[in-house]
Amino acid sequence: MTDTLRTLIFDQSSCRAHLVQLTEAWQRVVGNNSYPSAVQKVLGELVAASAMLSASLKFEGSLIIQIQGDGPIRLLVAECNSRLGLRATVKLAENAVIEDNSTFKDLVNARGKGICAIILDPRNRLPGQAPYQGIVPLAGHTVADSLEAYMHSSEQLETHLVLNADSNTAAGLMLQQMPQHGGVVSTREFDADGWDRLKALVNTVQSDEHLATDTDELARRLFWEEDPSGLAERPVHFECTCSRDKVSRMLVSLGQTELNDALSENPTVEIQCDFCNANYSFTRDECDELFVDSSPTQPESGPPTLH
Repeated sequence: MTDTLRTLIFDQSSCRAHLVQLTEAWQRVVGNNSYPSAVQKVLGELVAASAMLSASLKFEGSLIIQIQGDGPIRLLVAECNSRLGLRATVKLAENAVIEDNSTFKDLVNARGKGICAIILDPRNRLPGQAPYQGIVPLAGHTVADSLEAYMHSSEQLETHLVLNADSNTAAGLMLQQMPQHGGVVSTREFDADGWDRLKALVNTVQSDEHLATDTDELARRLFWEEDPSGLAERPVHFECTCSRDKVSRMLVSLGQTELNDALSENPTVEIQCDFCNANYSFTRDECDELFVDSSPTQPESGPPTLH
């Protein structure tokens, strides 16, 4: 089954694994834009990772991964909420030339100045409450390297990722070492070698196999001797949360002077969502109405493009 996230618990090793395979949801992301193949690969890997990291949290809201680059890719964003609704986008440098064999490091960290941020935005954020944000320098040569380094540095949680993507499928496998608690963990003695053994099993996955194999079958192939317990599978879907109301609040945050400047050149202000390409149009009268009895608002995260 595709567009599914599967979770396995290895009690005796105090580890858990998340496996995800995305086809329809991923194609909704890439179908909104014509990204070069090298960009599709890194974005698909980030999308798969966002779903697994979101599923690992006991959190009602959205997890947002932002990678700011110093190469042809200026910004990568993947967002997944606690319902496993996801969306993603890329901002490329003007006149960027991207070769098919460009690596993640070539694209976002060519001069070593890239950064990785993970933001947790609560669903019912209180007025004035800021989302949690952790930021670390980019490390390594792949999306997986960078996120593993983030989890080690910011969360002190050992994490191992295998990520693959092409134009059709995005797939991920995440292994995490969980804290040990007092008391009996399982009916078997704690397996001190379990983490290393599970990592070795995960590292046998080849890219073509990963993309072509659903989560159930891949779990059987890798862990048939480990006897994990499985949680209920969860569907993953594309979900853009843009709306006219959110765009209105974003326009208010820009200020009436900036909107008036834009309207002096065009009869309407046109807003296009970076995630789903939905278009929102505001006339001068509609813009003026936004500032009647409006209260100060915070900008929406990842604002759409203002034309």
